Amino acid sequence: MCSACVSTPEGLELLRHAGFPVAAEIYRFHDGADYLRQLKQLSAGGRKIALYHAHPAAEIEPESCLVPSGVLSFLNNKAYYGELVDASYLPRQRTLKSSSIVAELSKAHFPVVLKAATDESTGGGFDVAICRTASDLEQAAVFFKALPLVVAEEFLPMVRNLCLGYAVNGHGDITYLGCSEQVVDSHGKYKGNWIGADIEAPGEAIALGAGIVQEGFKRGYRGIVGIDMAVMDDGRVLVFDLNFRVNGSSATLILARSIYENLGSPLVRLKRLSAQGTYREMLAAVYAAMEKGILWPLNSYDPRAGGTPGAVPCLTALILGKTRDEVIGHEEMLAAQGLRP
Repeated sequence: MCSACVSTPEGLELLRHAGFPVAAEIYRFHDGADYLRQLKQLSAGGRKIALYHAHPAAEIEPESCLVPSGVLSFLNNKAYYGELVDASYLPRQRTLKSSSIVAELSKAHFPVVLKAATDESTGGGFDVAICRTASDLEQAAVFFKALPLVVAEEFLPMVRNLCLGYAVNGHGDITYLGCSEQVVDSHGKYKGNWIGADIEAPGEAIALGAGIVQEGFKRGYRGIVGIDMAVMDDGRVLVFDLNFRVNGSSATLILARSIYENLGSPLVRLKRLSAQGTYREMLAAVYAAMEKGILWPLNSYDPRAGGTPGAVPCLTALILGKTRDEVIGHEEMLAAQGLRP
């Protein structure tokens, strides 16, 4: 089940051309109301539905969910990380009322990181505020004022920002999918990943992540998990985010070995690119880049299919190369062709 904007005939043909199998039966929604209507229809048919974001009971019957909404909410709520991760692997943190952010933290050692403590679905760093000044703190207080609680956490001057991917099935069997290096901006917002044959996590981190996934399974979770970890300059590993859902890098980690072997690229940069022209012009540029062996698409978005023709066409893609400098060079080539971050 997916947006009509990412499953147009042209978009599906692009995926086939890239070598991906396309589902024979696709349920397309055009807006939020259409999504909820179809979700209710599907759940009424007795199907178990895998949702990676918690939905209230008014939107889908709890018994129709493969993973109960309460389980998703608990596992992804930053206020409960201490129940899933040993304290020695967590940054220094405390939970406080959003109304007391300025009073509690005005004398804190900057920078300080504020994170939403909520049962609602979040992601991509949009529930995070990195405060470097008192002014930043005041702005964060306004941003988080609708929430009862926030988590205040020490800022981590990490040397590596990693996302470790896992999958756990209904029997509790855990598969380690691999590791990516995350790219974030100065505000903590997610900007893609580096994934390569030589990019790996410390063994301690891999084992730590597997243990956290096992804790999630005990509470009723099965599916994909992404765990964000910091490697510090003294070698310590700290967990700073848990994502019990499909992550931005999940598909690439699953495809990584095939990419290295079949595309001849030992390194890829996962990135969202926006088009400067129309959707069809974007596709022409994508096909040309594929012929040159510098880009491989994972999805494309045609805003016209969802009734939002004013939006910008875009795609999620892998920029290919043998070295980081080469990948960056290919990224610049793509920008010149109208495909820009």
